[in-house]
Amino acid sequence: MKILVIEDDVNISFALERFFAAQGNEVTTCLNLEDAFRIHPEGQDFIILDLNLPDGDGFEYLSSIRSLGMKTPLLLLTVRDQEKDMVRGLTLGADDYLTKPFSLPVLKARMEAILRRASLGDNEQALRCGRLVLHKSTNMALVGDRPLELSSKEYDLLELFMENQGLTLPRERILDRIWGWERGDVYDNTLSVSIKRLREKLEPYQDYIRTVRGIGYRMAEGDE
Repeated sequence: MKILVIEDDVNISFALERFFAAQGNEVTTCLNLEDAFRIHPEGQDFIILDLNLPDGDGFEYLSSIRSLGMKTPLLLLTVRDQEKDMVRGLTLGADDYLTKPFSLPVLKARMEAILRRASLGDNEQALRCGRLVLHKSTNMALVGDRPLELSSKEYDLLELFMENQGLTLPRERILDRIWGWERGDVYDNTLSVSIKRLREKLEPYQDYIRTVRGIGYRMAEGDE
């Protein structure tokens, strides 16, 4: 796997390069944005991006590649632990974030979770989370052998969560994805009410959908 590390702390970038290279990965490190922009993102399998860089902001890089339609899996690695920074990163298209200090095994596990979801592909017809199964071909969801009676918005919410298991989805991204052009007529508490109703229908597995305080929601992976 080709991994691009954009990190200005030489100790951290060296540790990441050594850790992933020892597992057979090809690791490229950049200490600034200028060097990072010289490397084509789609030639990489994964990107680890720091936010605080000497010649700019990591958000600039993230926004740039996502605006061009590049979908390379990307994880933010940062000392910034404020909710607004996490929400901004996820809204701009980061797949996940991890705050410093961090554990290398945890970072690896986060990356593997992102890559597992990416490997499902757009043509995957059945999504699974523990006892919950969603069949995209028939727009049907089941808990065990019990079909769920969902409204169209509840189904869309469940599908979005199941396609992004383990990832924290900001409220803004969910509202934009589910309500789209109707967004102007949708109040913020509409999402809270919809999530509440969906959870009730998932009983006894309502805890699969978890609230991430101040940011949004996250669906657990499998029987996590």
